[in-house]
Amino acid sequence: MSESKALAALFPGPKRPILYALFNEPERWWNLAELAGRAGVQPASALRHIRQLRNGEIVTERIDDGKCAYRPNKESPVFNELQSILFKLGENFSAGETILIVEDQPATAQITRILLESWGYKVLETHSGAEALELFRERGENIHLLLTDVVMPGLTGPQLADELISRRPGLRVVFMSGNPGVEFSGRKCAFLPKPFNPASLSKMIRAELDRRNGAH
Repeated sequence: MSESKALAALFPGPKRPILYALFNEPERWWNLAELAGRAGVQPASALRHIRQLRNGEIVTERIDDGKCAYRPNKESPVFNELQSILFKLGENFSAGETILIVEDQPATAQITRILLESWGYKVLETHSGAEALELFRERGENIHLLLTDVVMPGLTGPQLADELISRRPGLRVVFMSGNPGVEFSGRKCAFLPKPFNPASLSKMIRAELDRRNGAH
């Protein structure tokens, strides 16, 4: 067994991205929704993984409305060891990939951007296909994934995706729409129905980026 697989076996499933987020930014207080979104699970599941830690590795602080925030206990005798192990596994999580959001509803675009940034992604926010095309001309080589609404004034999401993929064939695409009857003319694609929760968004984005990288 390789070292990476042996280390991964220590932190199976969603526990790994949760712990990586915590130990990657040990000064930051994370709320449960942020950690759940990072792992692509529901908050109850994220809390269960956090509670499985022993010896006080995680510090809890109660915040508003009875909710809690979490961060690593830097005084724990195993803090440095855990951080070292998780850093070695960091290649499996967000490496600061850049995501281009195209959403004609600014409020929805802003909320989506805030969520993605909280999970370590770099995000470019645009509100039309034309705006996205212009930005892609300037920064396309650094964009890893397009997250676009399907129905928009001017260029539709599929039309925009076809144009950007023609310029960069390796670009990953996730479509989103609040219209359950939307059609893609036989196109096989990743689709996120709106409204979506943070866990669904995180899981879909990570799955598409990992598919680009050949991960399973």
